Amino acid sequence: MDRTLESFFASATQIGLGLAGLLAVLTLLAWIRNWPLKFSLVGYTAFMLVLAAGCFALSLGPIFRSRIPGAVHYTTVYDQGADRAVIAVSPDITPEQLISTLRQAASDLGSSGRFSTGTSLFTLQARTVIHPEAEISVPLLLGTLQQPLGMRLRTDEELERQQIQLEEDAFAQLSSLNRVDVSPTPRGGGSFPEQVRG
Repeated sequence: MDRTLESFFASATQIGLGLAGLLAVLTLLAWIRNWPLKFSLVGYTAFMLVLAAGCFALSLGPIFRSRIPGAVHYTTVYDQGADRAVIAVSPDITPEQLISTLRQAASDLGSSGRFSTGTSLFTLQARTVIHPEAEISVPLLLGTLQQPLGMRLRTDEELERQQIQLEEDAFAQLSSLNRVDVSPTPRGGGSFPEQVRG
């Protein structure tokens, strides 16, 4: 969710609380003067409070995921809910696509609900699985992204706080394997298994 929606729901929260306060005063006055609408005003006040609480909740977290241009499909294979997560990507990914995919995964996974285990950084690793020989699968680390823990970085200034490191040797190994393997279907069934764990 972008800043515009966050600001909208924050403003809606303030308006809702203001209306709830006004209705609360009217409700109190209705009970003092014994107006026939006193029970209805109680319901209106309660509804406005619930509406304001909902707008406040929406102002804190995203309801729409941002889409990073150039990102490709990934699968989360390890996530401890704290300071580390691992994603799996296709072995034919390019370095440019991996950078975008790491940023997309960081946007999706780097929520404020993560807890610290002694570090202030959230570390996200991207791996793939290669098959150097028939019936042999080897996980290969392609890149690592680090950013402040518990934050979703959206603006260009915030994204500068991300540190991305690509493994050049791993991409060289992928390139050499792709030159050797000219078959249309990758060995091992063409998919990267989700049972790989960090």
